[in-house]
Formats: sequence, structure tokens, C-alpha cells
Amino acid sequence: MRTYTACCLLTAFIYLAPAGLIAEENIGFDSGQDFEAVTQRLQALEIQMQQLRGGEFIFTQDAPFERTPLVHDAGYVSEHSCPNCKQSPSTCACPGKAGSGFPTVKVTGFFHLDGGFYNQNAVNRATLGDIEDGVGFRRARLAATGNVTERTSYIMEFDFAQAQARFVDVWMQFKETPGGNIRIGRYRQPFGMTELTSVRELPFLERPTAFALSPFRQTGIMLFDTALDERMTWAASGYRYLSDNFGNVYADTGGYGIATRFTALPIDYGDSGLVHVGLGYSYNDPGRDLVQYVSQDEFFVGQQPNLGPPGLSVLPLVSVPPNVNTGAMPTERTNLFNVEGAASWGSLLIQSEARWARVDLLDGTSTTFPAAYAHMRYVLTGETIPYNRQSGVFGRVKPAHPVDLWCGYWGAWELAARVSYIDLNRPGVPDATRPGRRLTDVTLGLNWYLSDHTKFQFNYIHADLDDPILGSSQAQTFAFRGQLDF
Repeated sequence: MRTYTACCLLTAFIYLAPAGLIAEENIGFDSGQDFEAVTQRLQALEIQMQQLRGGEFIFTQDAPFERTPLVHDAGYVSEHSCPNCKQSPSTCACPGKAGSGFPTVKVTGFFHLDGGFYNQNAVNRATLGDIEDGVGFRRARLAATGNVTERTSYIMEFDFAQAQARFVDVWMQFKETPGGNIRIGRYRQPFGMTELTSVRELPFLERPTAFALSPFRQTGIMLFDTALDERMTWAASGYRYLSDNFGNVYADTGGYGIATRFTALPIDYGDSGLVHVGLGYSYNDPGRDLVQYVSQDEFFVGQQPNLGPPGLSVLPLVSVPPNVNTGAMPTERTNLFNVEGAASWGSLLIQSEARWARVDLLDGTSTTFPAAYAHMRYVLTGETIPYNRQSGVFGRVKPAHPVDLWCGYWGAWELAARVSYIDLNRPGVPDATRPGRRLTDVTLGLNWYLSDHTKFQFNYIHADLDDPILGSSQAQTFAFRGQLDF
């Protein structure tokens, strides 16, 4: 290779010399000239040749016959070079510059296909009405995600499952600023461990009933980062409240909120064993001075009620009715508090959260709504449940051997159990327009992970509902889900 390159240079020298494209001094190869001088002159010749063609490579002294990126020592810049670093497009890595490869786009998505069957006793039917069995798409989402510079990323995610496309996550993010990472747009607020767990990675079909007492997705700006070698996370967010399904808020009375979350790992042996603790707080001054807390029995399915063209466009839905519901409350402000903890050891995980919502009403009175849950997960096939150190939550189970019946592989199997509780009764207001109620759910789950991107889930939910007027009632739900994501 070196001999071939040298011959090419000598040939170019013979043809270019008469045209005056090299120095007038002739290069001689008599026995009295050392190799170093020849190499230097060959370098000068190569620079002149590359200038003629806007070249990309020169020879170096240490490796005289190997190609390396061209450095424009003479101040020459070809029309193809980056004006910032003077490199060629193939070697330029400047954010947003030619040849850097930005912006990037990746299409991702998933769907949840759910089905469920209800069994109610007489009192539960009198309290909630007859709940219909059903099947349908709980979620069907598509997203575009990527980077526009080395430190600026984005996501635009939409859900098409409920007859009308809705915004999910739509934000831009700037990483490694002097104050941490910055996110602007519509996103999940930093409050609660279950809220920040992706719906792709939920161990049950839905989040627990405590999810009702959460600001969840709002439109705002958030500062967040990790610390202590990723053994701690912190986040603080300010936003408009309460936004609709498209991230919009329209109110000149209130309409603001903040949320903060801090987590730590006091014991950390990696995914083989750790202890997680966390605290969260959220203050909200609701737009138009109204707040409402609602929860179903941890399963949802519904259908557009209209037939013909009216049933093919927009909401509303006929669906599983709320089990607990405060009704719209004229509210001055709310304060939300959350305590979270988890411990994992190999294939076993225990996780719990407790929270309270203190609501200051416009009439000068206050009331507090409590909620809590605890769940346990155990992977029968031995895989560990990974911990996401950037978010402070647990991730998805990835089977060691994806399903391959010909080879005798059955993927990963997981057992799960959960108890959740929420009390939305308002003392002194036991009327039908604001029923409140208290709900305790016991859920048993079986999860089958066929591969990293496909799983089936089966849930049995026993709901114990207490109405301040009609009394206690029970319902059982048998539900399943098929999930595929990419």
C-alpha cells in the first residue's frame, strides 16, 4: 500500500511540475538526500494537490503513508468544510453543523388491547349501575423522538385510542446545562413513583387508585438531574394547571402549580438488591377555581355511544363508571404530599406509596383525602427487575430467553399482587351530587413477557366499595391485556 501511494505521488509530481503547480525547486533522489527531506516535500506536494480538489486528507510525519483528517494549517477552507471547526463533513461533530447528522428522528409506538368482565353484587349494581363487559384499545400511541443538536432532544407522542387523537408527551429538552437538565412542554410532573413509571412497564393494567391524587401531565418547565453517582434524583417543575388533553390551559383566575420530587438509594447493590426512598410535594392553584378527584376500580374500557357518523368522530364515551368521585369542588388551592419506598432483591420487588391531598375550599373550609397502595412482584423465571437511575423508578422485565417453542423457551413469567386504597368521602356532605365514597382494591396479576417488546397481562380485581348512603358493596373484575411496542 505504501509503495502504491508513493508511486501515485511521484506520478502526480511528473505531471504537475511543468504547469508550475509545485515549487520551482526540483526534488532529487540522489544518494545524498535523506528520507526525511523527501517526506517533507511530499507533504507540501500533497497539500497543494488537496487544495486543488478541496481535499480531505494529508500525510503525517509519524505515519507518512496513512490517511488522516485534513487540518487547514495554511488557513485554507474548502467549500465542503465546516466553517466552525474547519473539518470535512465526514469528520465534523459540531452540534447543528453540516455533517453532524442532526436533526435525528426515531418513530416509536405501542398499543394496549384490553378486555374485561364484571361481576357485581346487588348493592354495587344499585350504587354504580350495571357495568358492561367490554373489549377495546386502551392506548394506541405513536411518537417521534430524537435530537436537533447534541444536547437538545424532543418527543412528540399522540394517542389515537379514544376516537380523537390526544397529546401525550410533547416537549423539548436541554441536557447538561449549568443548572441541570431542562424540559419544556407537556410532560409527567415529578410527583409519585407510579406516575413516573411508563405505561409500557406497568406491572398491572392500570396505576393504583392513589393516582387520582396527582397533577400528572401538565404544560410547564422542569429542572431535573441526578447526584451522588446516580444514587439520588431531584426534580422541580412549574406549570399551568389544570390542562386539557391537548396541553392547553385557559384561565385568568389561578391556573398555576409546582411539583417537586427527591429520591435516594440508601442501600445500593445494583439490580441484585437496593432500597429506594422518596418524597414528593405539589401545590396547585386551579384555573377557574375547580378541582375534581375521580377513580375507577383500576380497569377501564369504553365505547363511543352514538351510532353512525356521530359515533366516528369525537368523545364522549360510555365507560366503566367512577367508583369514587368528589364532584367538582370550588377550590382555592390544593397541597399534595407523597411518601414512597421500595426494596428489591433479585427477582423480588416490594413497592409502596402513601399520599394526601389537602383541599382548601372557597367557602373557607378544608378537607383531606388520603390514598395509598402496596404491591409485590416476583419473577418466576429468575430475571431481575431493573431500576432506572435517571428516573428513580423500576423498569420492564426482559426475558433471558424469549419465547421459542421449538427450543423449549417460554419467555419470562411474573406474579404480582397489590392492595390499594382511596377515601374521597367529604365529612358532612353525604349527598348524591357529591358521593365521595371509599374504595379498597385487591388485585392479583400474572404477566407473561414473550420478548423485550411483547407481553400479556391477566388481572383479577376485587373491589370493596363503601358509599356513605348505600353502604358497602363488592365487585369482581377479570381483565386481560395484550401489549406490543417498538
